[in-house]
Amino acid sequence: MSLRRLTWTAYLLMACQGYLIYSVGYITPYLQSELGTPPWVAAMPSASLAIGMLMSGFIVNLVVRRIGVGAAIRLWIVLMAAAAILMSTAISIWPILAGAFLFGISTAGTLVYAITTLGHRSNGVYLMRAVVWSVVGGVIGPIAISTAARSIGWNFGPLLAVPLLVCLVAATPSPAVHADAAAPHMRESGLGRSYWLAWAYLALGIAAEFSFVSWGAQVAVARAGMELADATALASLFVVGEVLGRLALSAGPGARADAQTVLRVGTIVALVGGGLLWVAGMPVLVGAAMLLGGLGMAAHYPLTARLAVAHAQGAPVKASARLTAASGMAIGMAPLLLGVVAGAAGVISAWGLLMAMLAAALVVRWVIPRPATQRSPVGA
Repeated sequence: MSLRRLTWTAYLLMACQGYLIYSVGYITPYLQSELGTPPWVAAMPSASLAIGMLMSGFIVNLVVRRIGVGAAIRLWIVLMAAAAILMSTAISIWPILAGAFLFGISTAGTLVYAITTLGHRSNGVYLMRAVVWSVVGGVIGPIAISTAARSIGWNFGPLLAVPLLVCLVAATPSPAVHADAAAPHMRESGLGRSYWLAWAYLALGIAAEFSFVSWGAQVAVARAGMELADATALASLFVVGEVLGRLALSAGPGARADAQTVLRVGTIVALVGGGLLWVAGMPVLVGAAMLLGGLGMAAHYPLTARLAVAHAQGAPVKASARLTAASGMAIGMAPLLLGVVAGAAGVISAWGLLMAMLAAALVVRWVIPRPATQRSPVGA
């Protein structure tokens, strides 16, 4: 099996993962408007996804050891397809919650697969490109949901990923391809203070990212008086910003930028975007705020994941799995917390929580040391 096929199947799988993970967030307002759920219930799919990620984050390395890398990734793909089908069932909130839970399990396995398979190749450039593909899928997600909402129904959006996932089950390389490469990553060792600081920074950033995704359109509706379908489409500029940022950092001069500086500046830019959306009174400002937010968060996951794993020498699978637990916790708690506060005090007031998350992330970022084995460029 060629490395080209391995790389492209990983890229396409990450595209499906991005498409569906952002779809979970972008269906939040439709659960309110179409199913009549209160704000805190509308945020529950993100919480259900998070529970799945938390569970999978602690067992994924055991699954890989038990059945092998190839069989494990096929299992994640099948679960992802089943999750998409369940999330398209708009009879009630329950099948959507079940689908989000299954997707949480599958996406944790997918992320660990991408980090451990691509993270060490070409100084991390392939992992950055995989994350670009993920966010490209994320760009398509809100546009597909917005288009479906105007025609056949918002709930048909998640189904678009199923045909590609079915093809990927057959296209994914066999276990033998990765057996030698995966064996060194099975060692387990302790995770130190620096790793857990990076873990906390990742969790805060993911919490802010999915607050943008889940509640950004609602803030736009409340602040700028937009229609929900229009606000959802405009919210895709957040993901466009992530795509542009990651493309800039995956090749050329951007790949040689200092990773520590990129993360600090990115957090500040995201703060500016969140603040602008907080006060935006017209669609053009909403669009600018979403774009800035996406640019600020563009490098957060891939660079922080590499930073954390660099602080966990000898246990990359364990460290990667714990990172999916951080993502799951953040995705579950942040949108739900904003939903609870929005129900009590309004979505504009709740948006202050996002600003607090980003401010805390900036503080944590300053105290994470540079790994001794990590060079300064993004591609290091």
